[in-house]
Amino acid sequence: MNKNIIMMNELISSFPKQLEDAYSAFQKLSLSSFEKSDRKISNIVVVGLGGSGIGGNLIQTITRSLLKIPYQVCKTYNLPSYINENTLFIASSFSGNTEETLASLEEAQRKGAYIACLTSGGKIEQIANEKGFDLVPLKSLAACPRAHLPYSATSLLLLLHHYRLIDIDFGTEIKETVNSLNQKNDTIKTDAKEIAISLKDKFPILYADAILEPMLIRFQQQINENAKQLCHVAVFPEMNHNELVGWHLPKEILSKTHILLFHSDYDHERVSKRMEICETIFNKHTNSITHISAKGNSFLEQVFYLIYLTDWVSYYLAEENGVDPFPVEVINYLKSSLQE
Repeated sequence: MNKNIIMMNELISSFPKQLEDAYSAFQKLSLSSFEKSDRKISNIVVVGLGGSGIGGNLIQTITRSLLKIPYQVCKTYNLPSYINENTLFIASSFSGNTEETLASLEEAQRKGAYIACLTSGGKIEQIANEKGFDLVPLKSLAACPRAHLPYSATSLLLLLHHYRLIDIDFGTEIKETVNSLNQKNDTIKTDAKEIAISLKDKFPILYADAILEPMLIRFQQQINENAKQLCHVAVFPEMNHNELVGWHLPKEILSKTHILLFHSDYDHERVSKRMEICETIFNKHTNSITHISAKGNSFLEQVFYLIYLTDWVSYYLAEENGVDPFPVEVINYLKSSLQE
């Protein structure tokens, strides 16, 4: 077996342990706090792109009912104009050299924001050390940011608790998630392989309640990068106000779609009804529909269950497509071209 394929298999397999290790490692950090400061945090801005940024979106939805201040994820060079000394700015970059994140970090410094950095090294680690910013080191198992999501997401979640912006540290939920994923591991991989087989030579369309949108985007990104395949995401109820009308043309493309409908115990009851009605509409254009239900005793556990499951789907889909899941040559080409 190709060494890259073996490496990706090992990285995805390490998902539960990454959750566990990230929690343990965070407890040993010495970070500043706002308790002895006059600074009052009134908003949070997380900047990160690709595999380094999706954790910010996941934590946004996981803490949606806990945070009492606005939380925004930015994935570009420029920051919102409201950034000031009362902003908690978090730079998340696995490599520490992400061009857009570095540009935002520079702007956050000019505006006097309170800054914390999540990285495994690079320029961002250097800047954090030079300026005395809070630094959360991210463990690096390979040069593959998307395969380290548990480290960045868990660290970000714990950082919000450390700053007393949320009241719980999710320690119990993380432990239960790790145990559950380990117990269900064989079943998850079997289910993932079956789903991957159904997606070969199809155009996957991913639908869910809006609270699961970050998970859908993560799955889309994994299909893109691991399986080298295009994919589409939309969420309920918004898609009922526009995209649903598009389920008409072009018929030859619609017939090649495979819809995956994701469900959790936290879906809005009206969304569940909407999805049920829409399935009858989808069935007029495609006979490829799969329902995937989250498992777990908490929202965090259900989200990470779906991510672990779909990470394996992307791996097995790469296998079905006959492609190497590890390299992302076209992204490397883009980065090298930008440097010229």
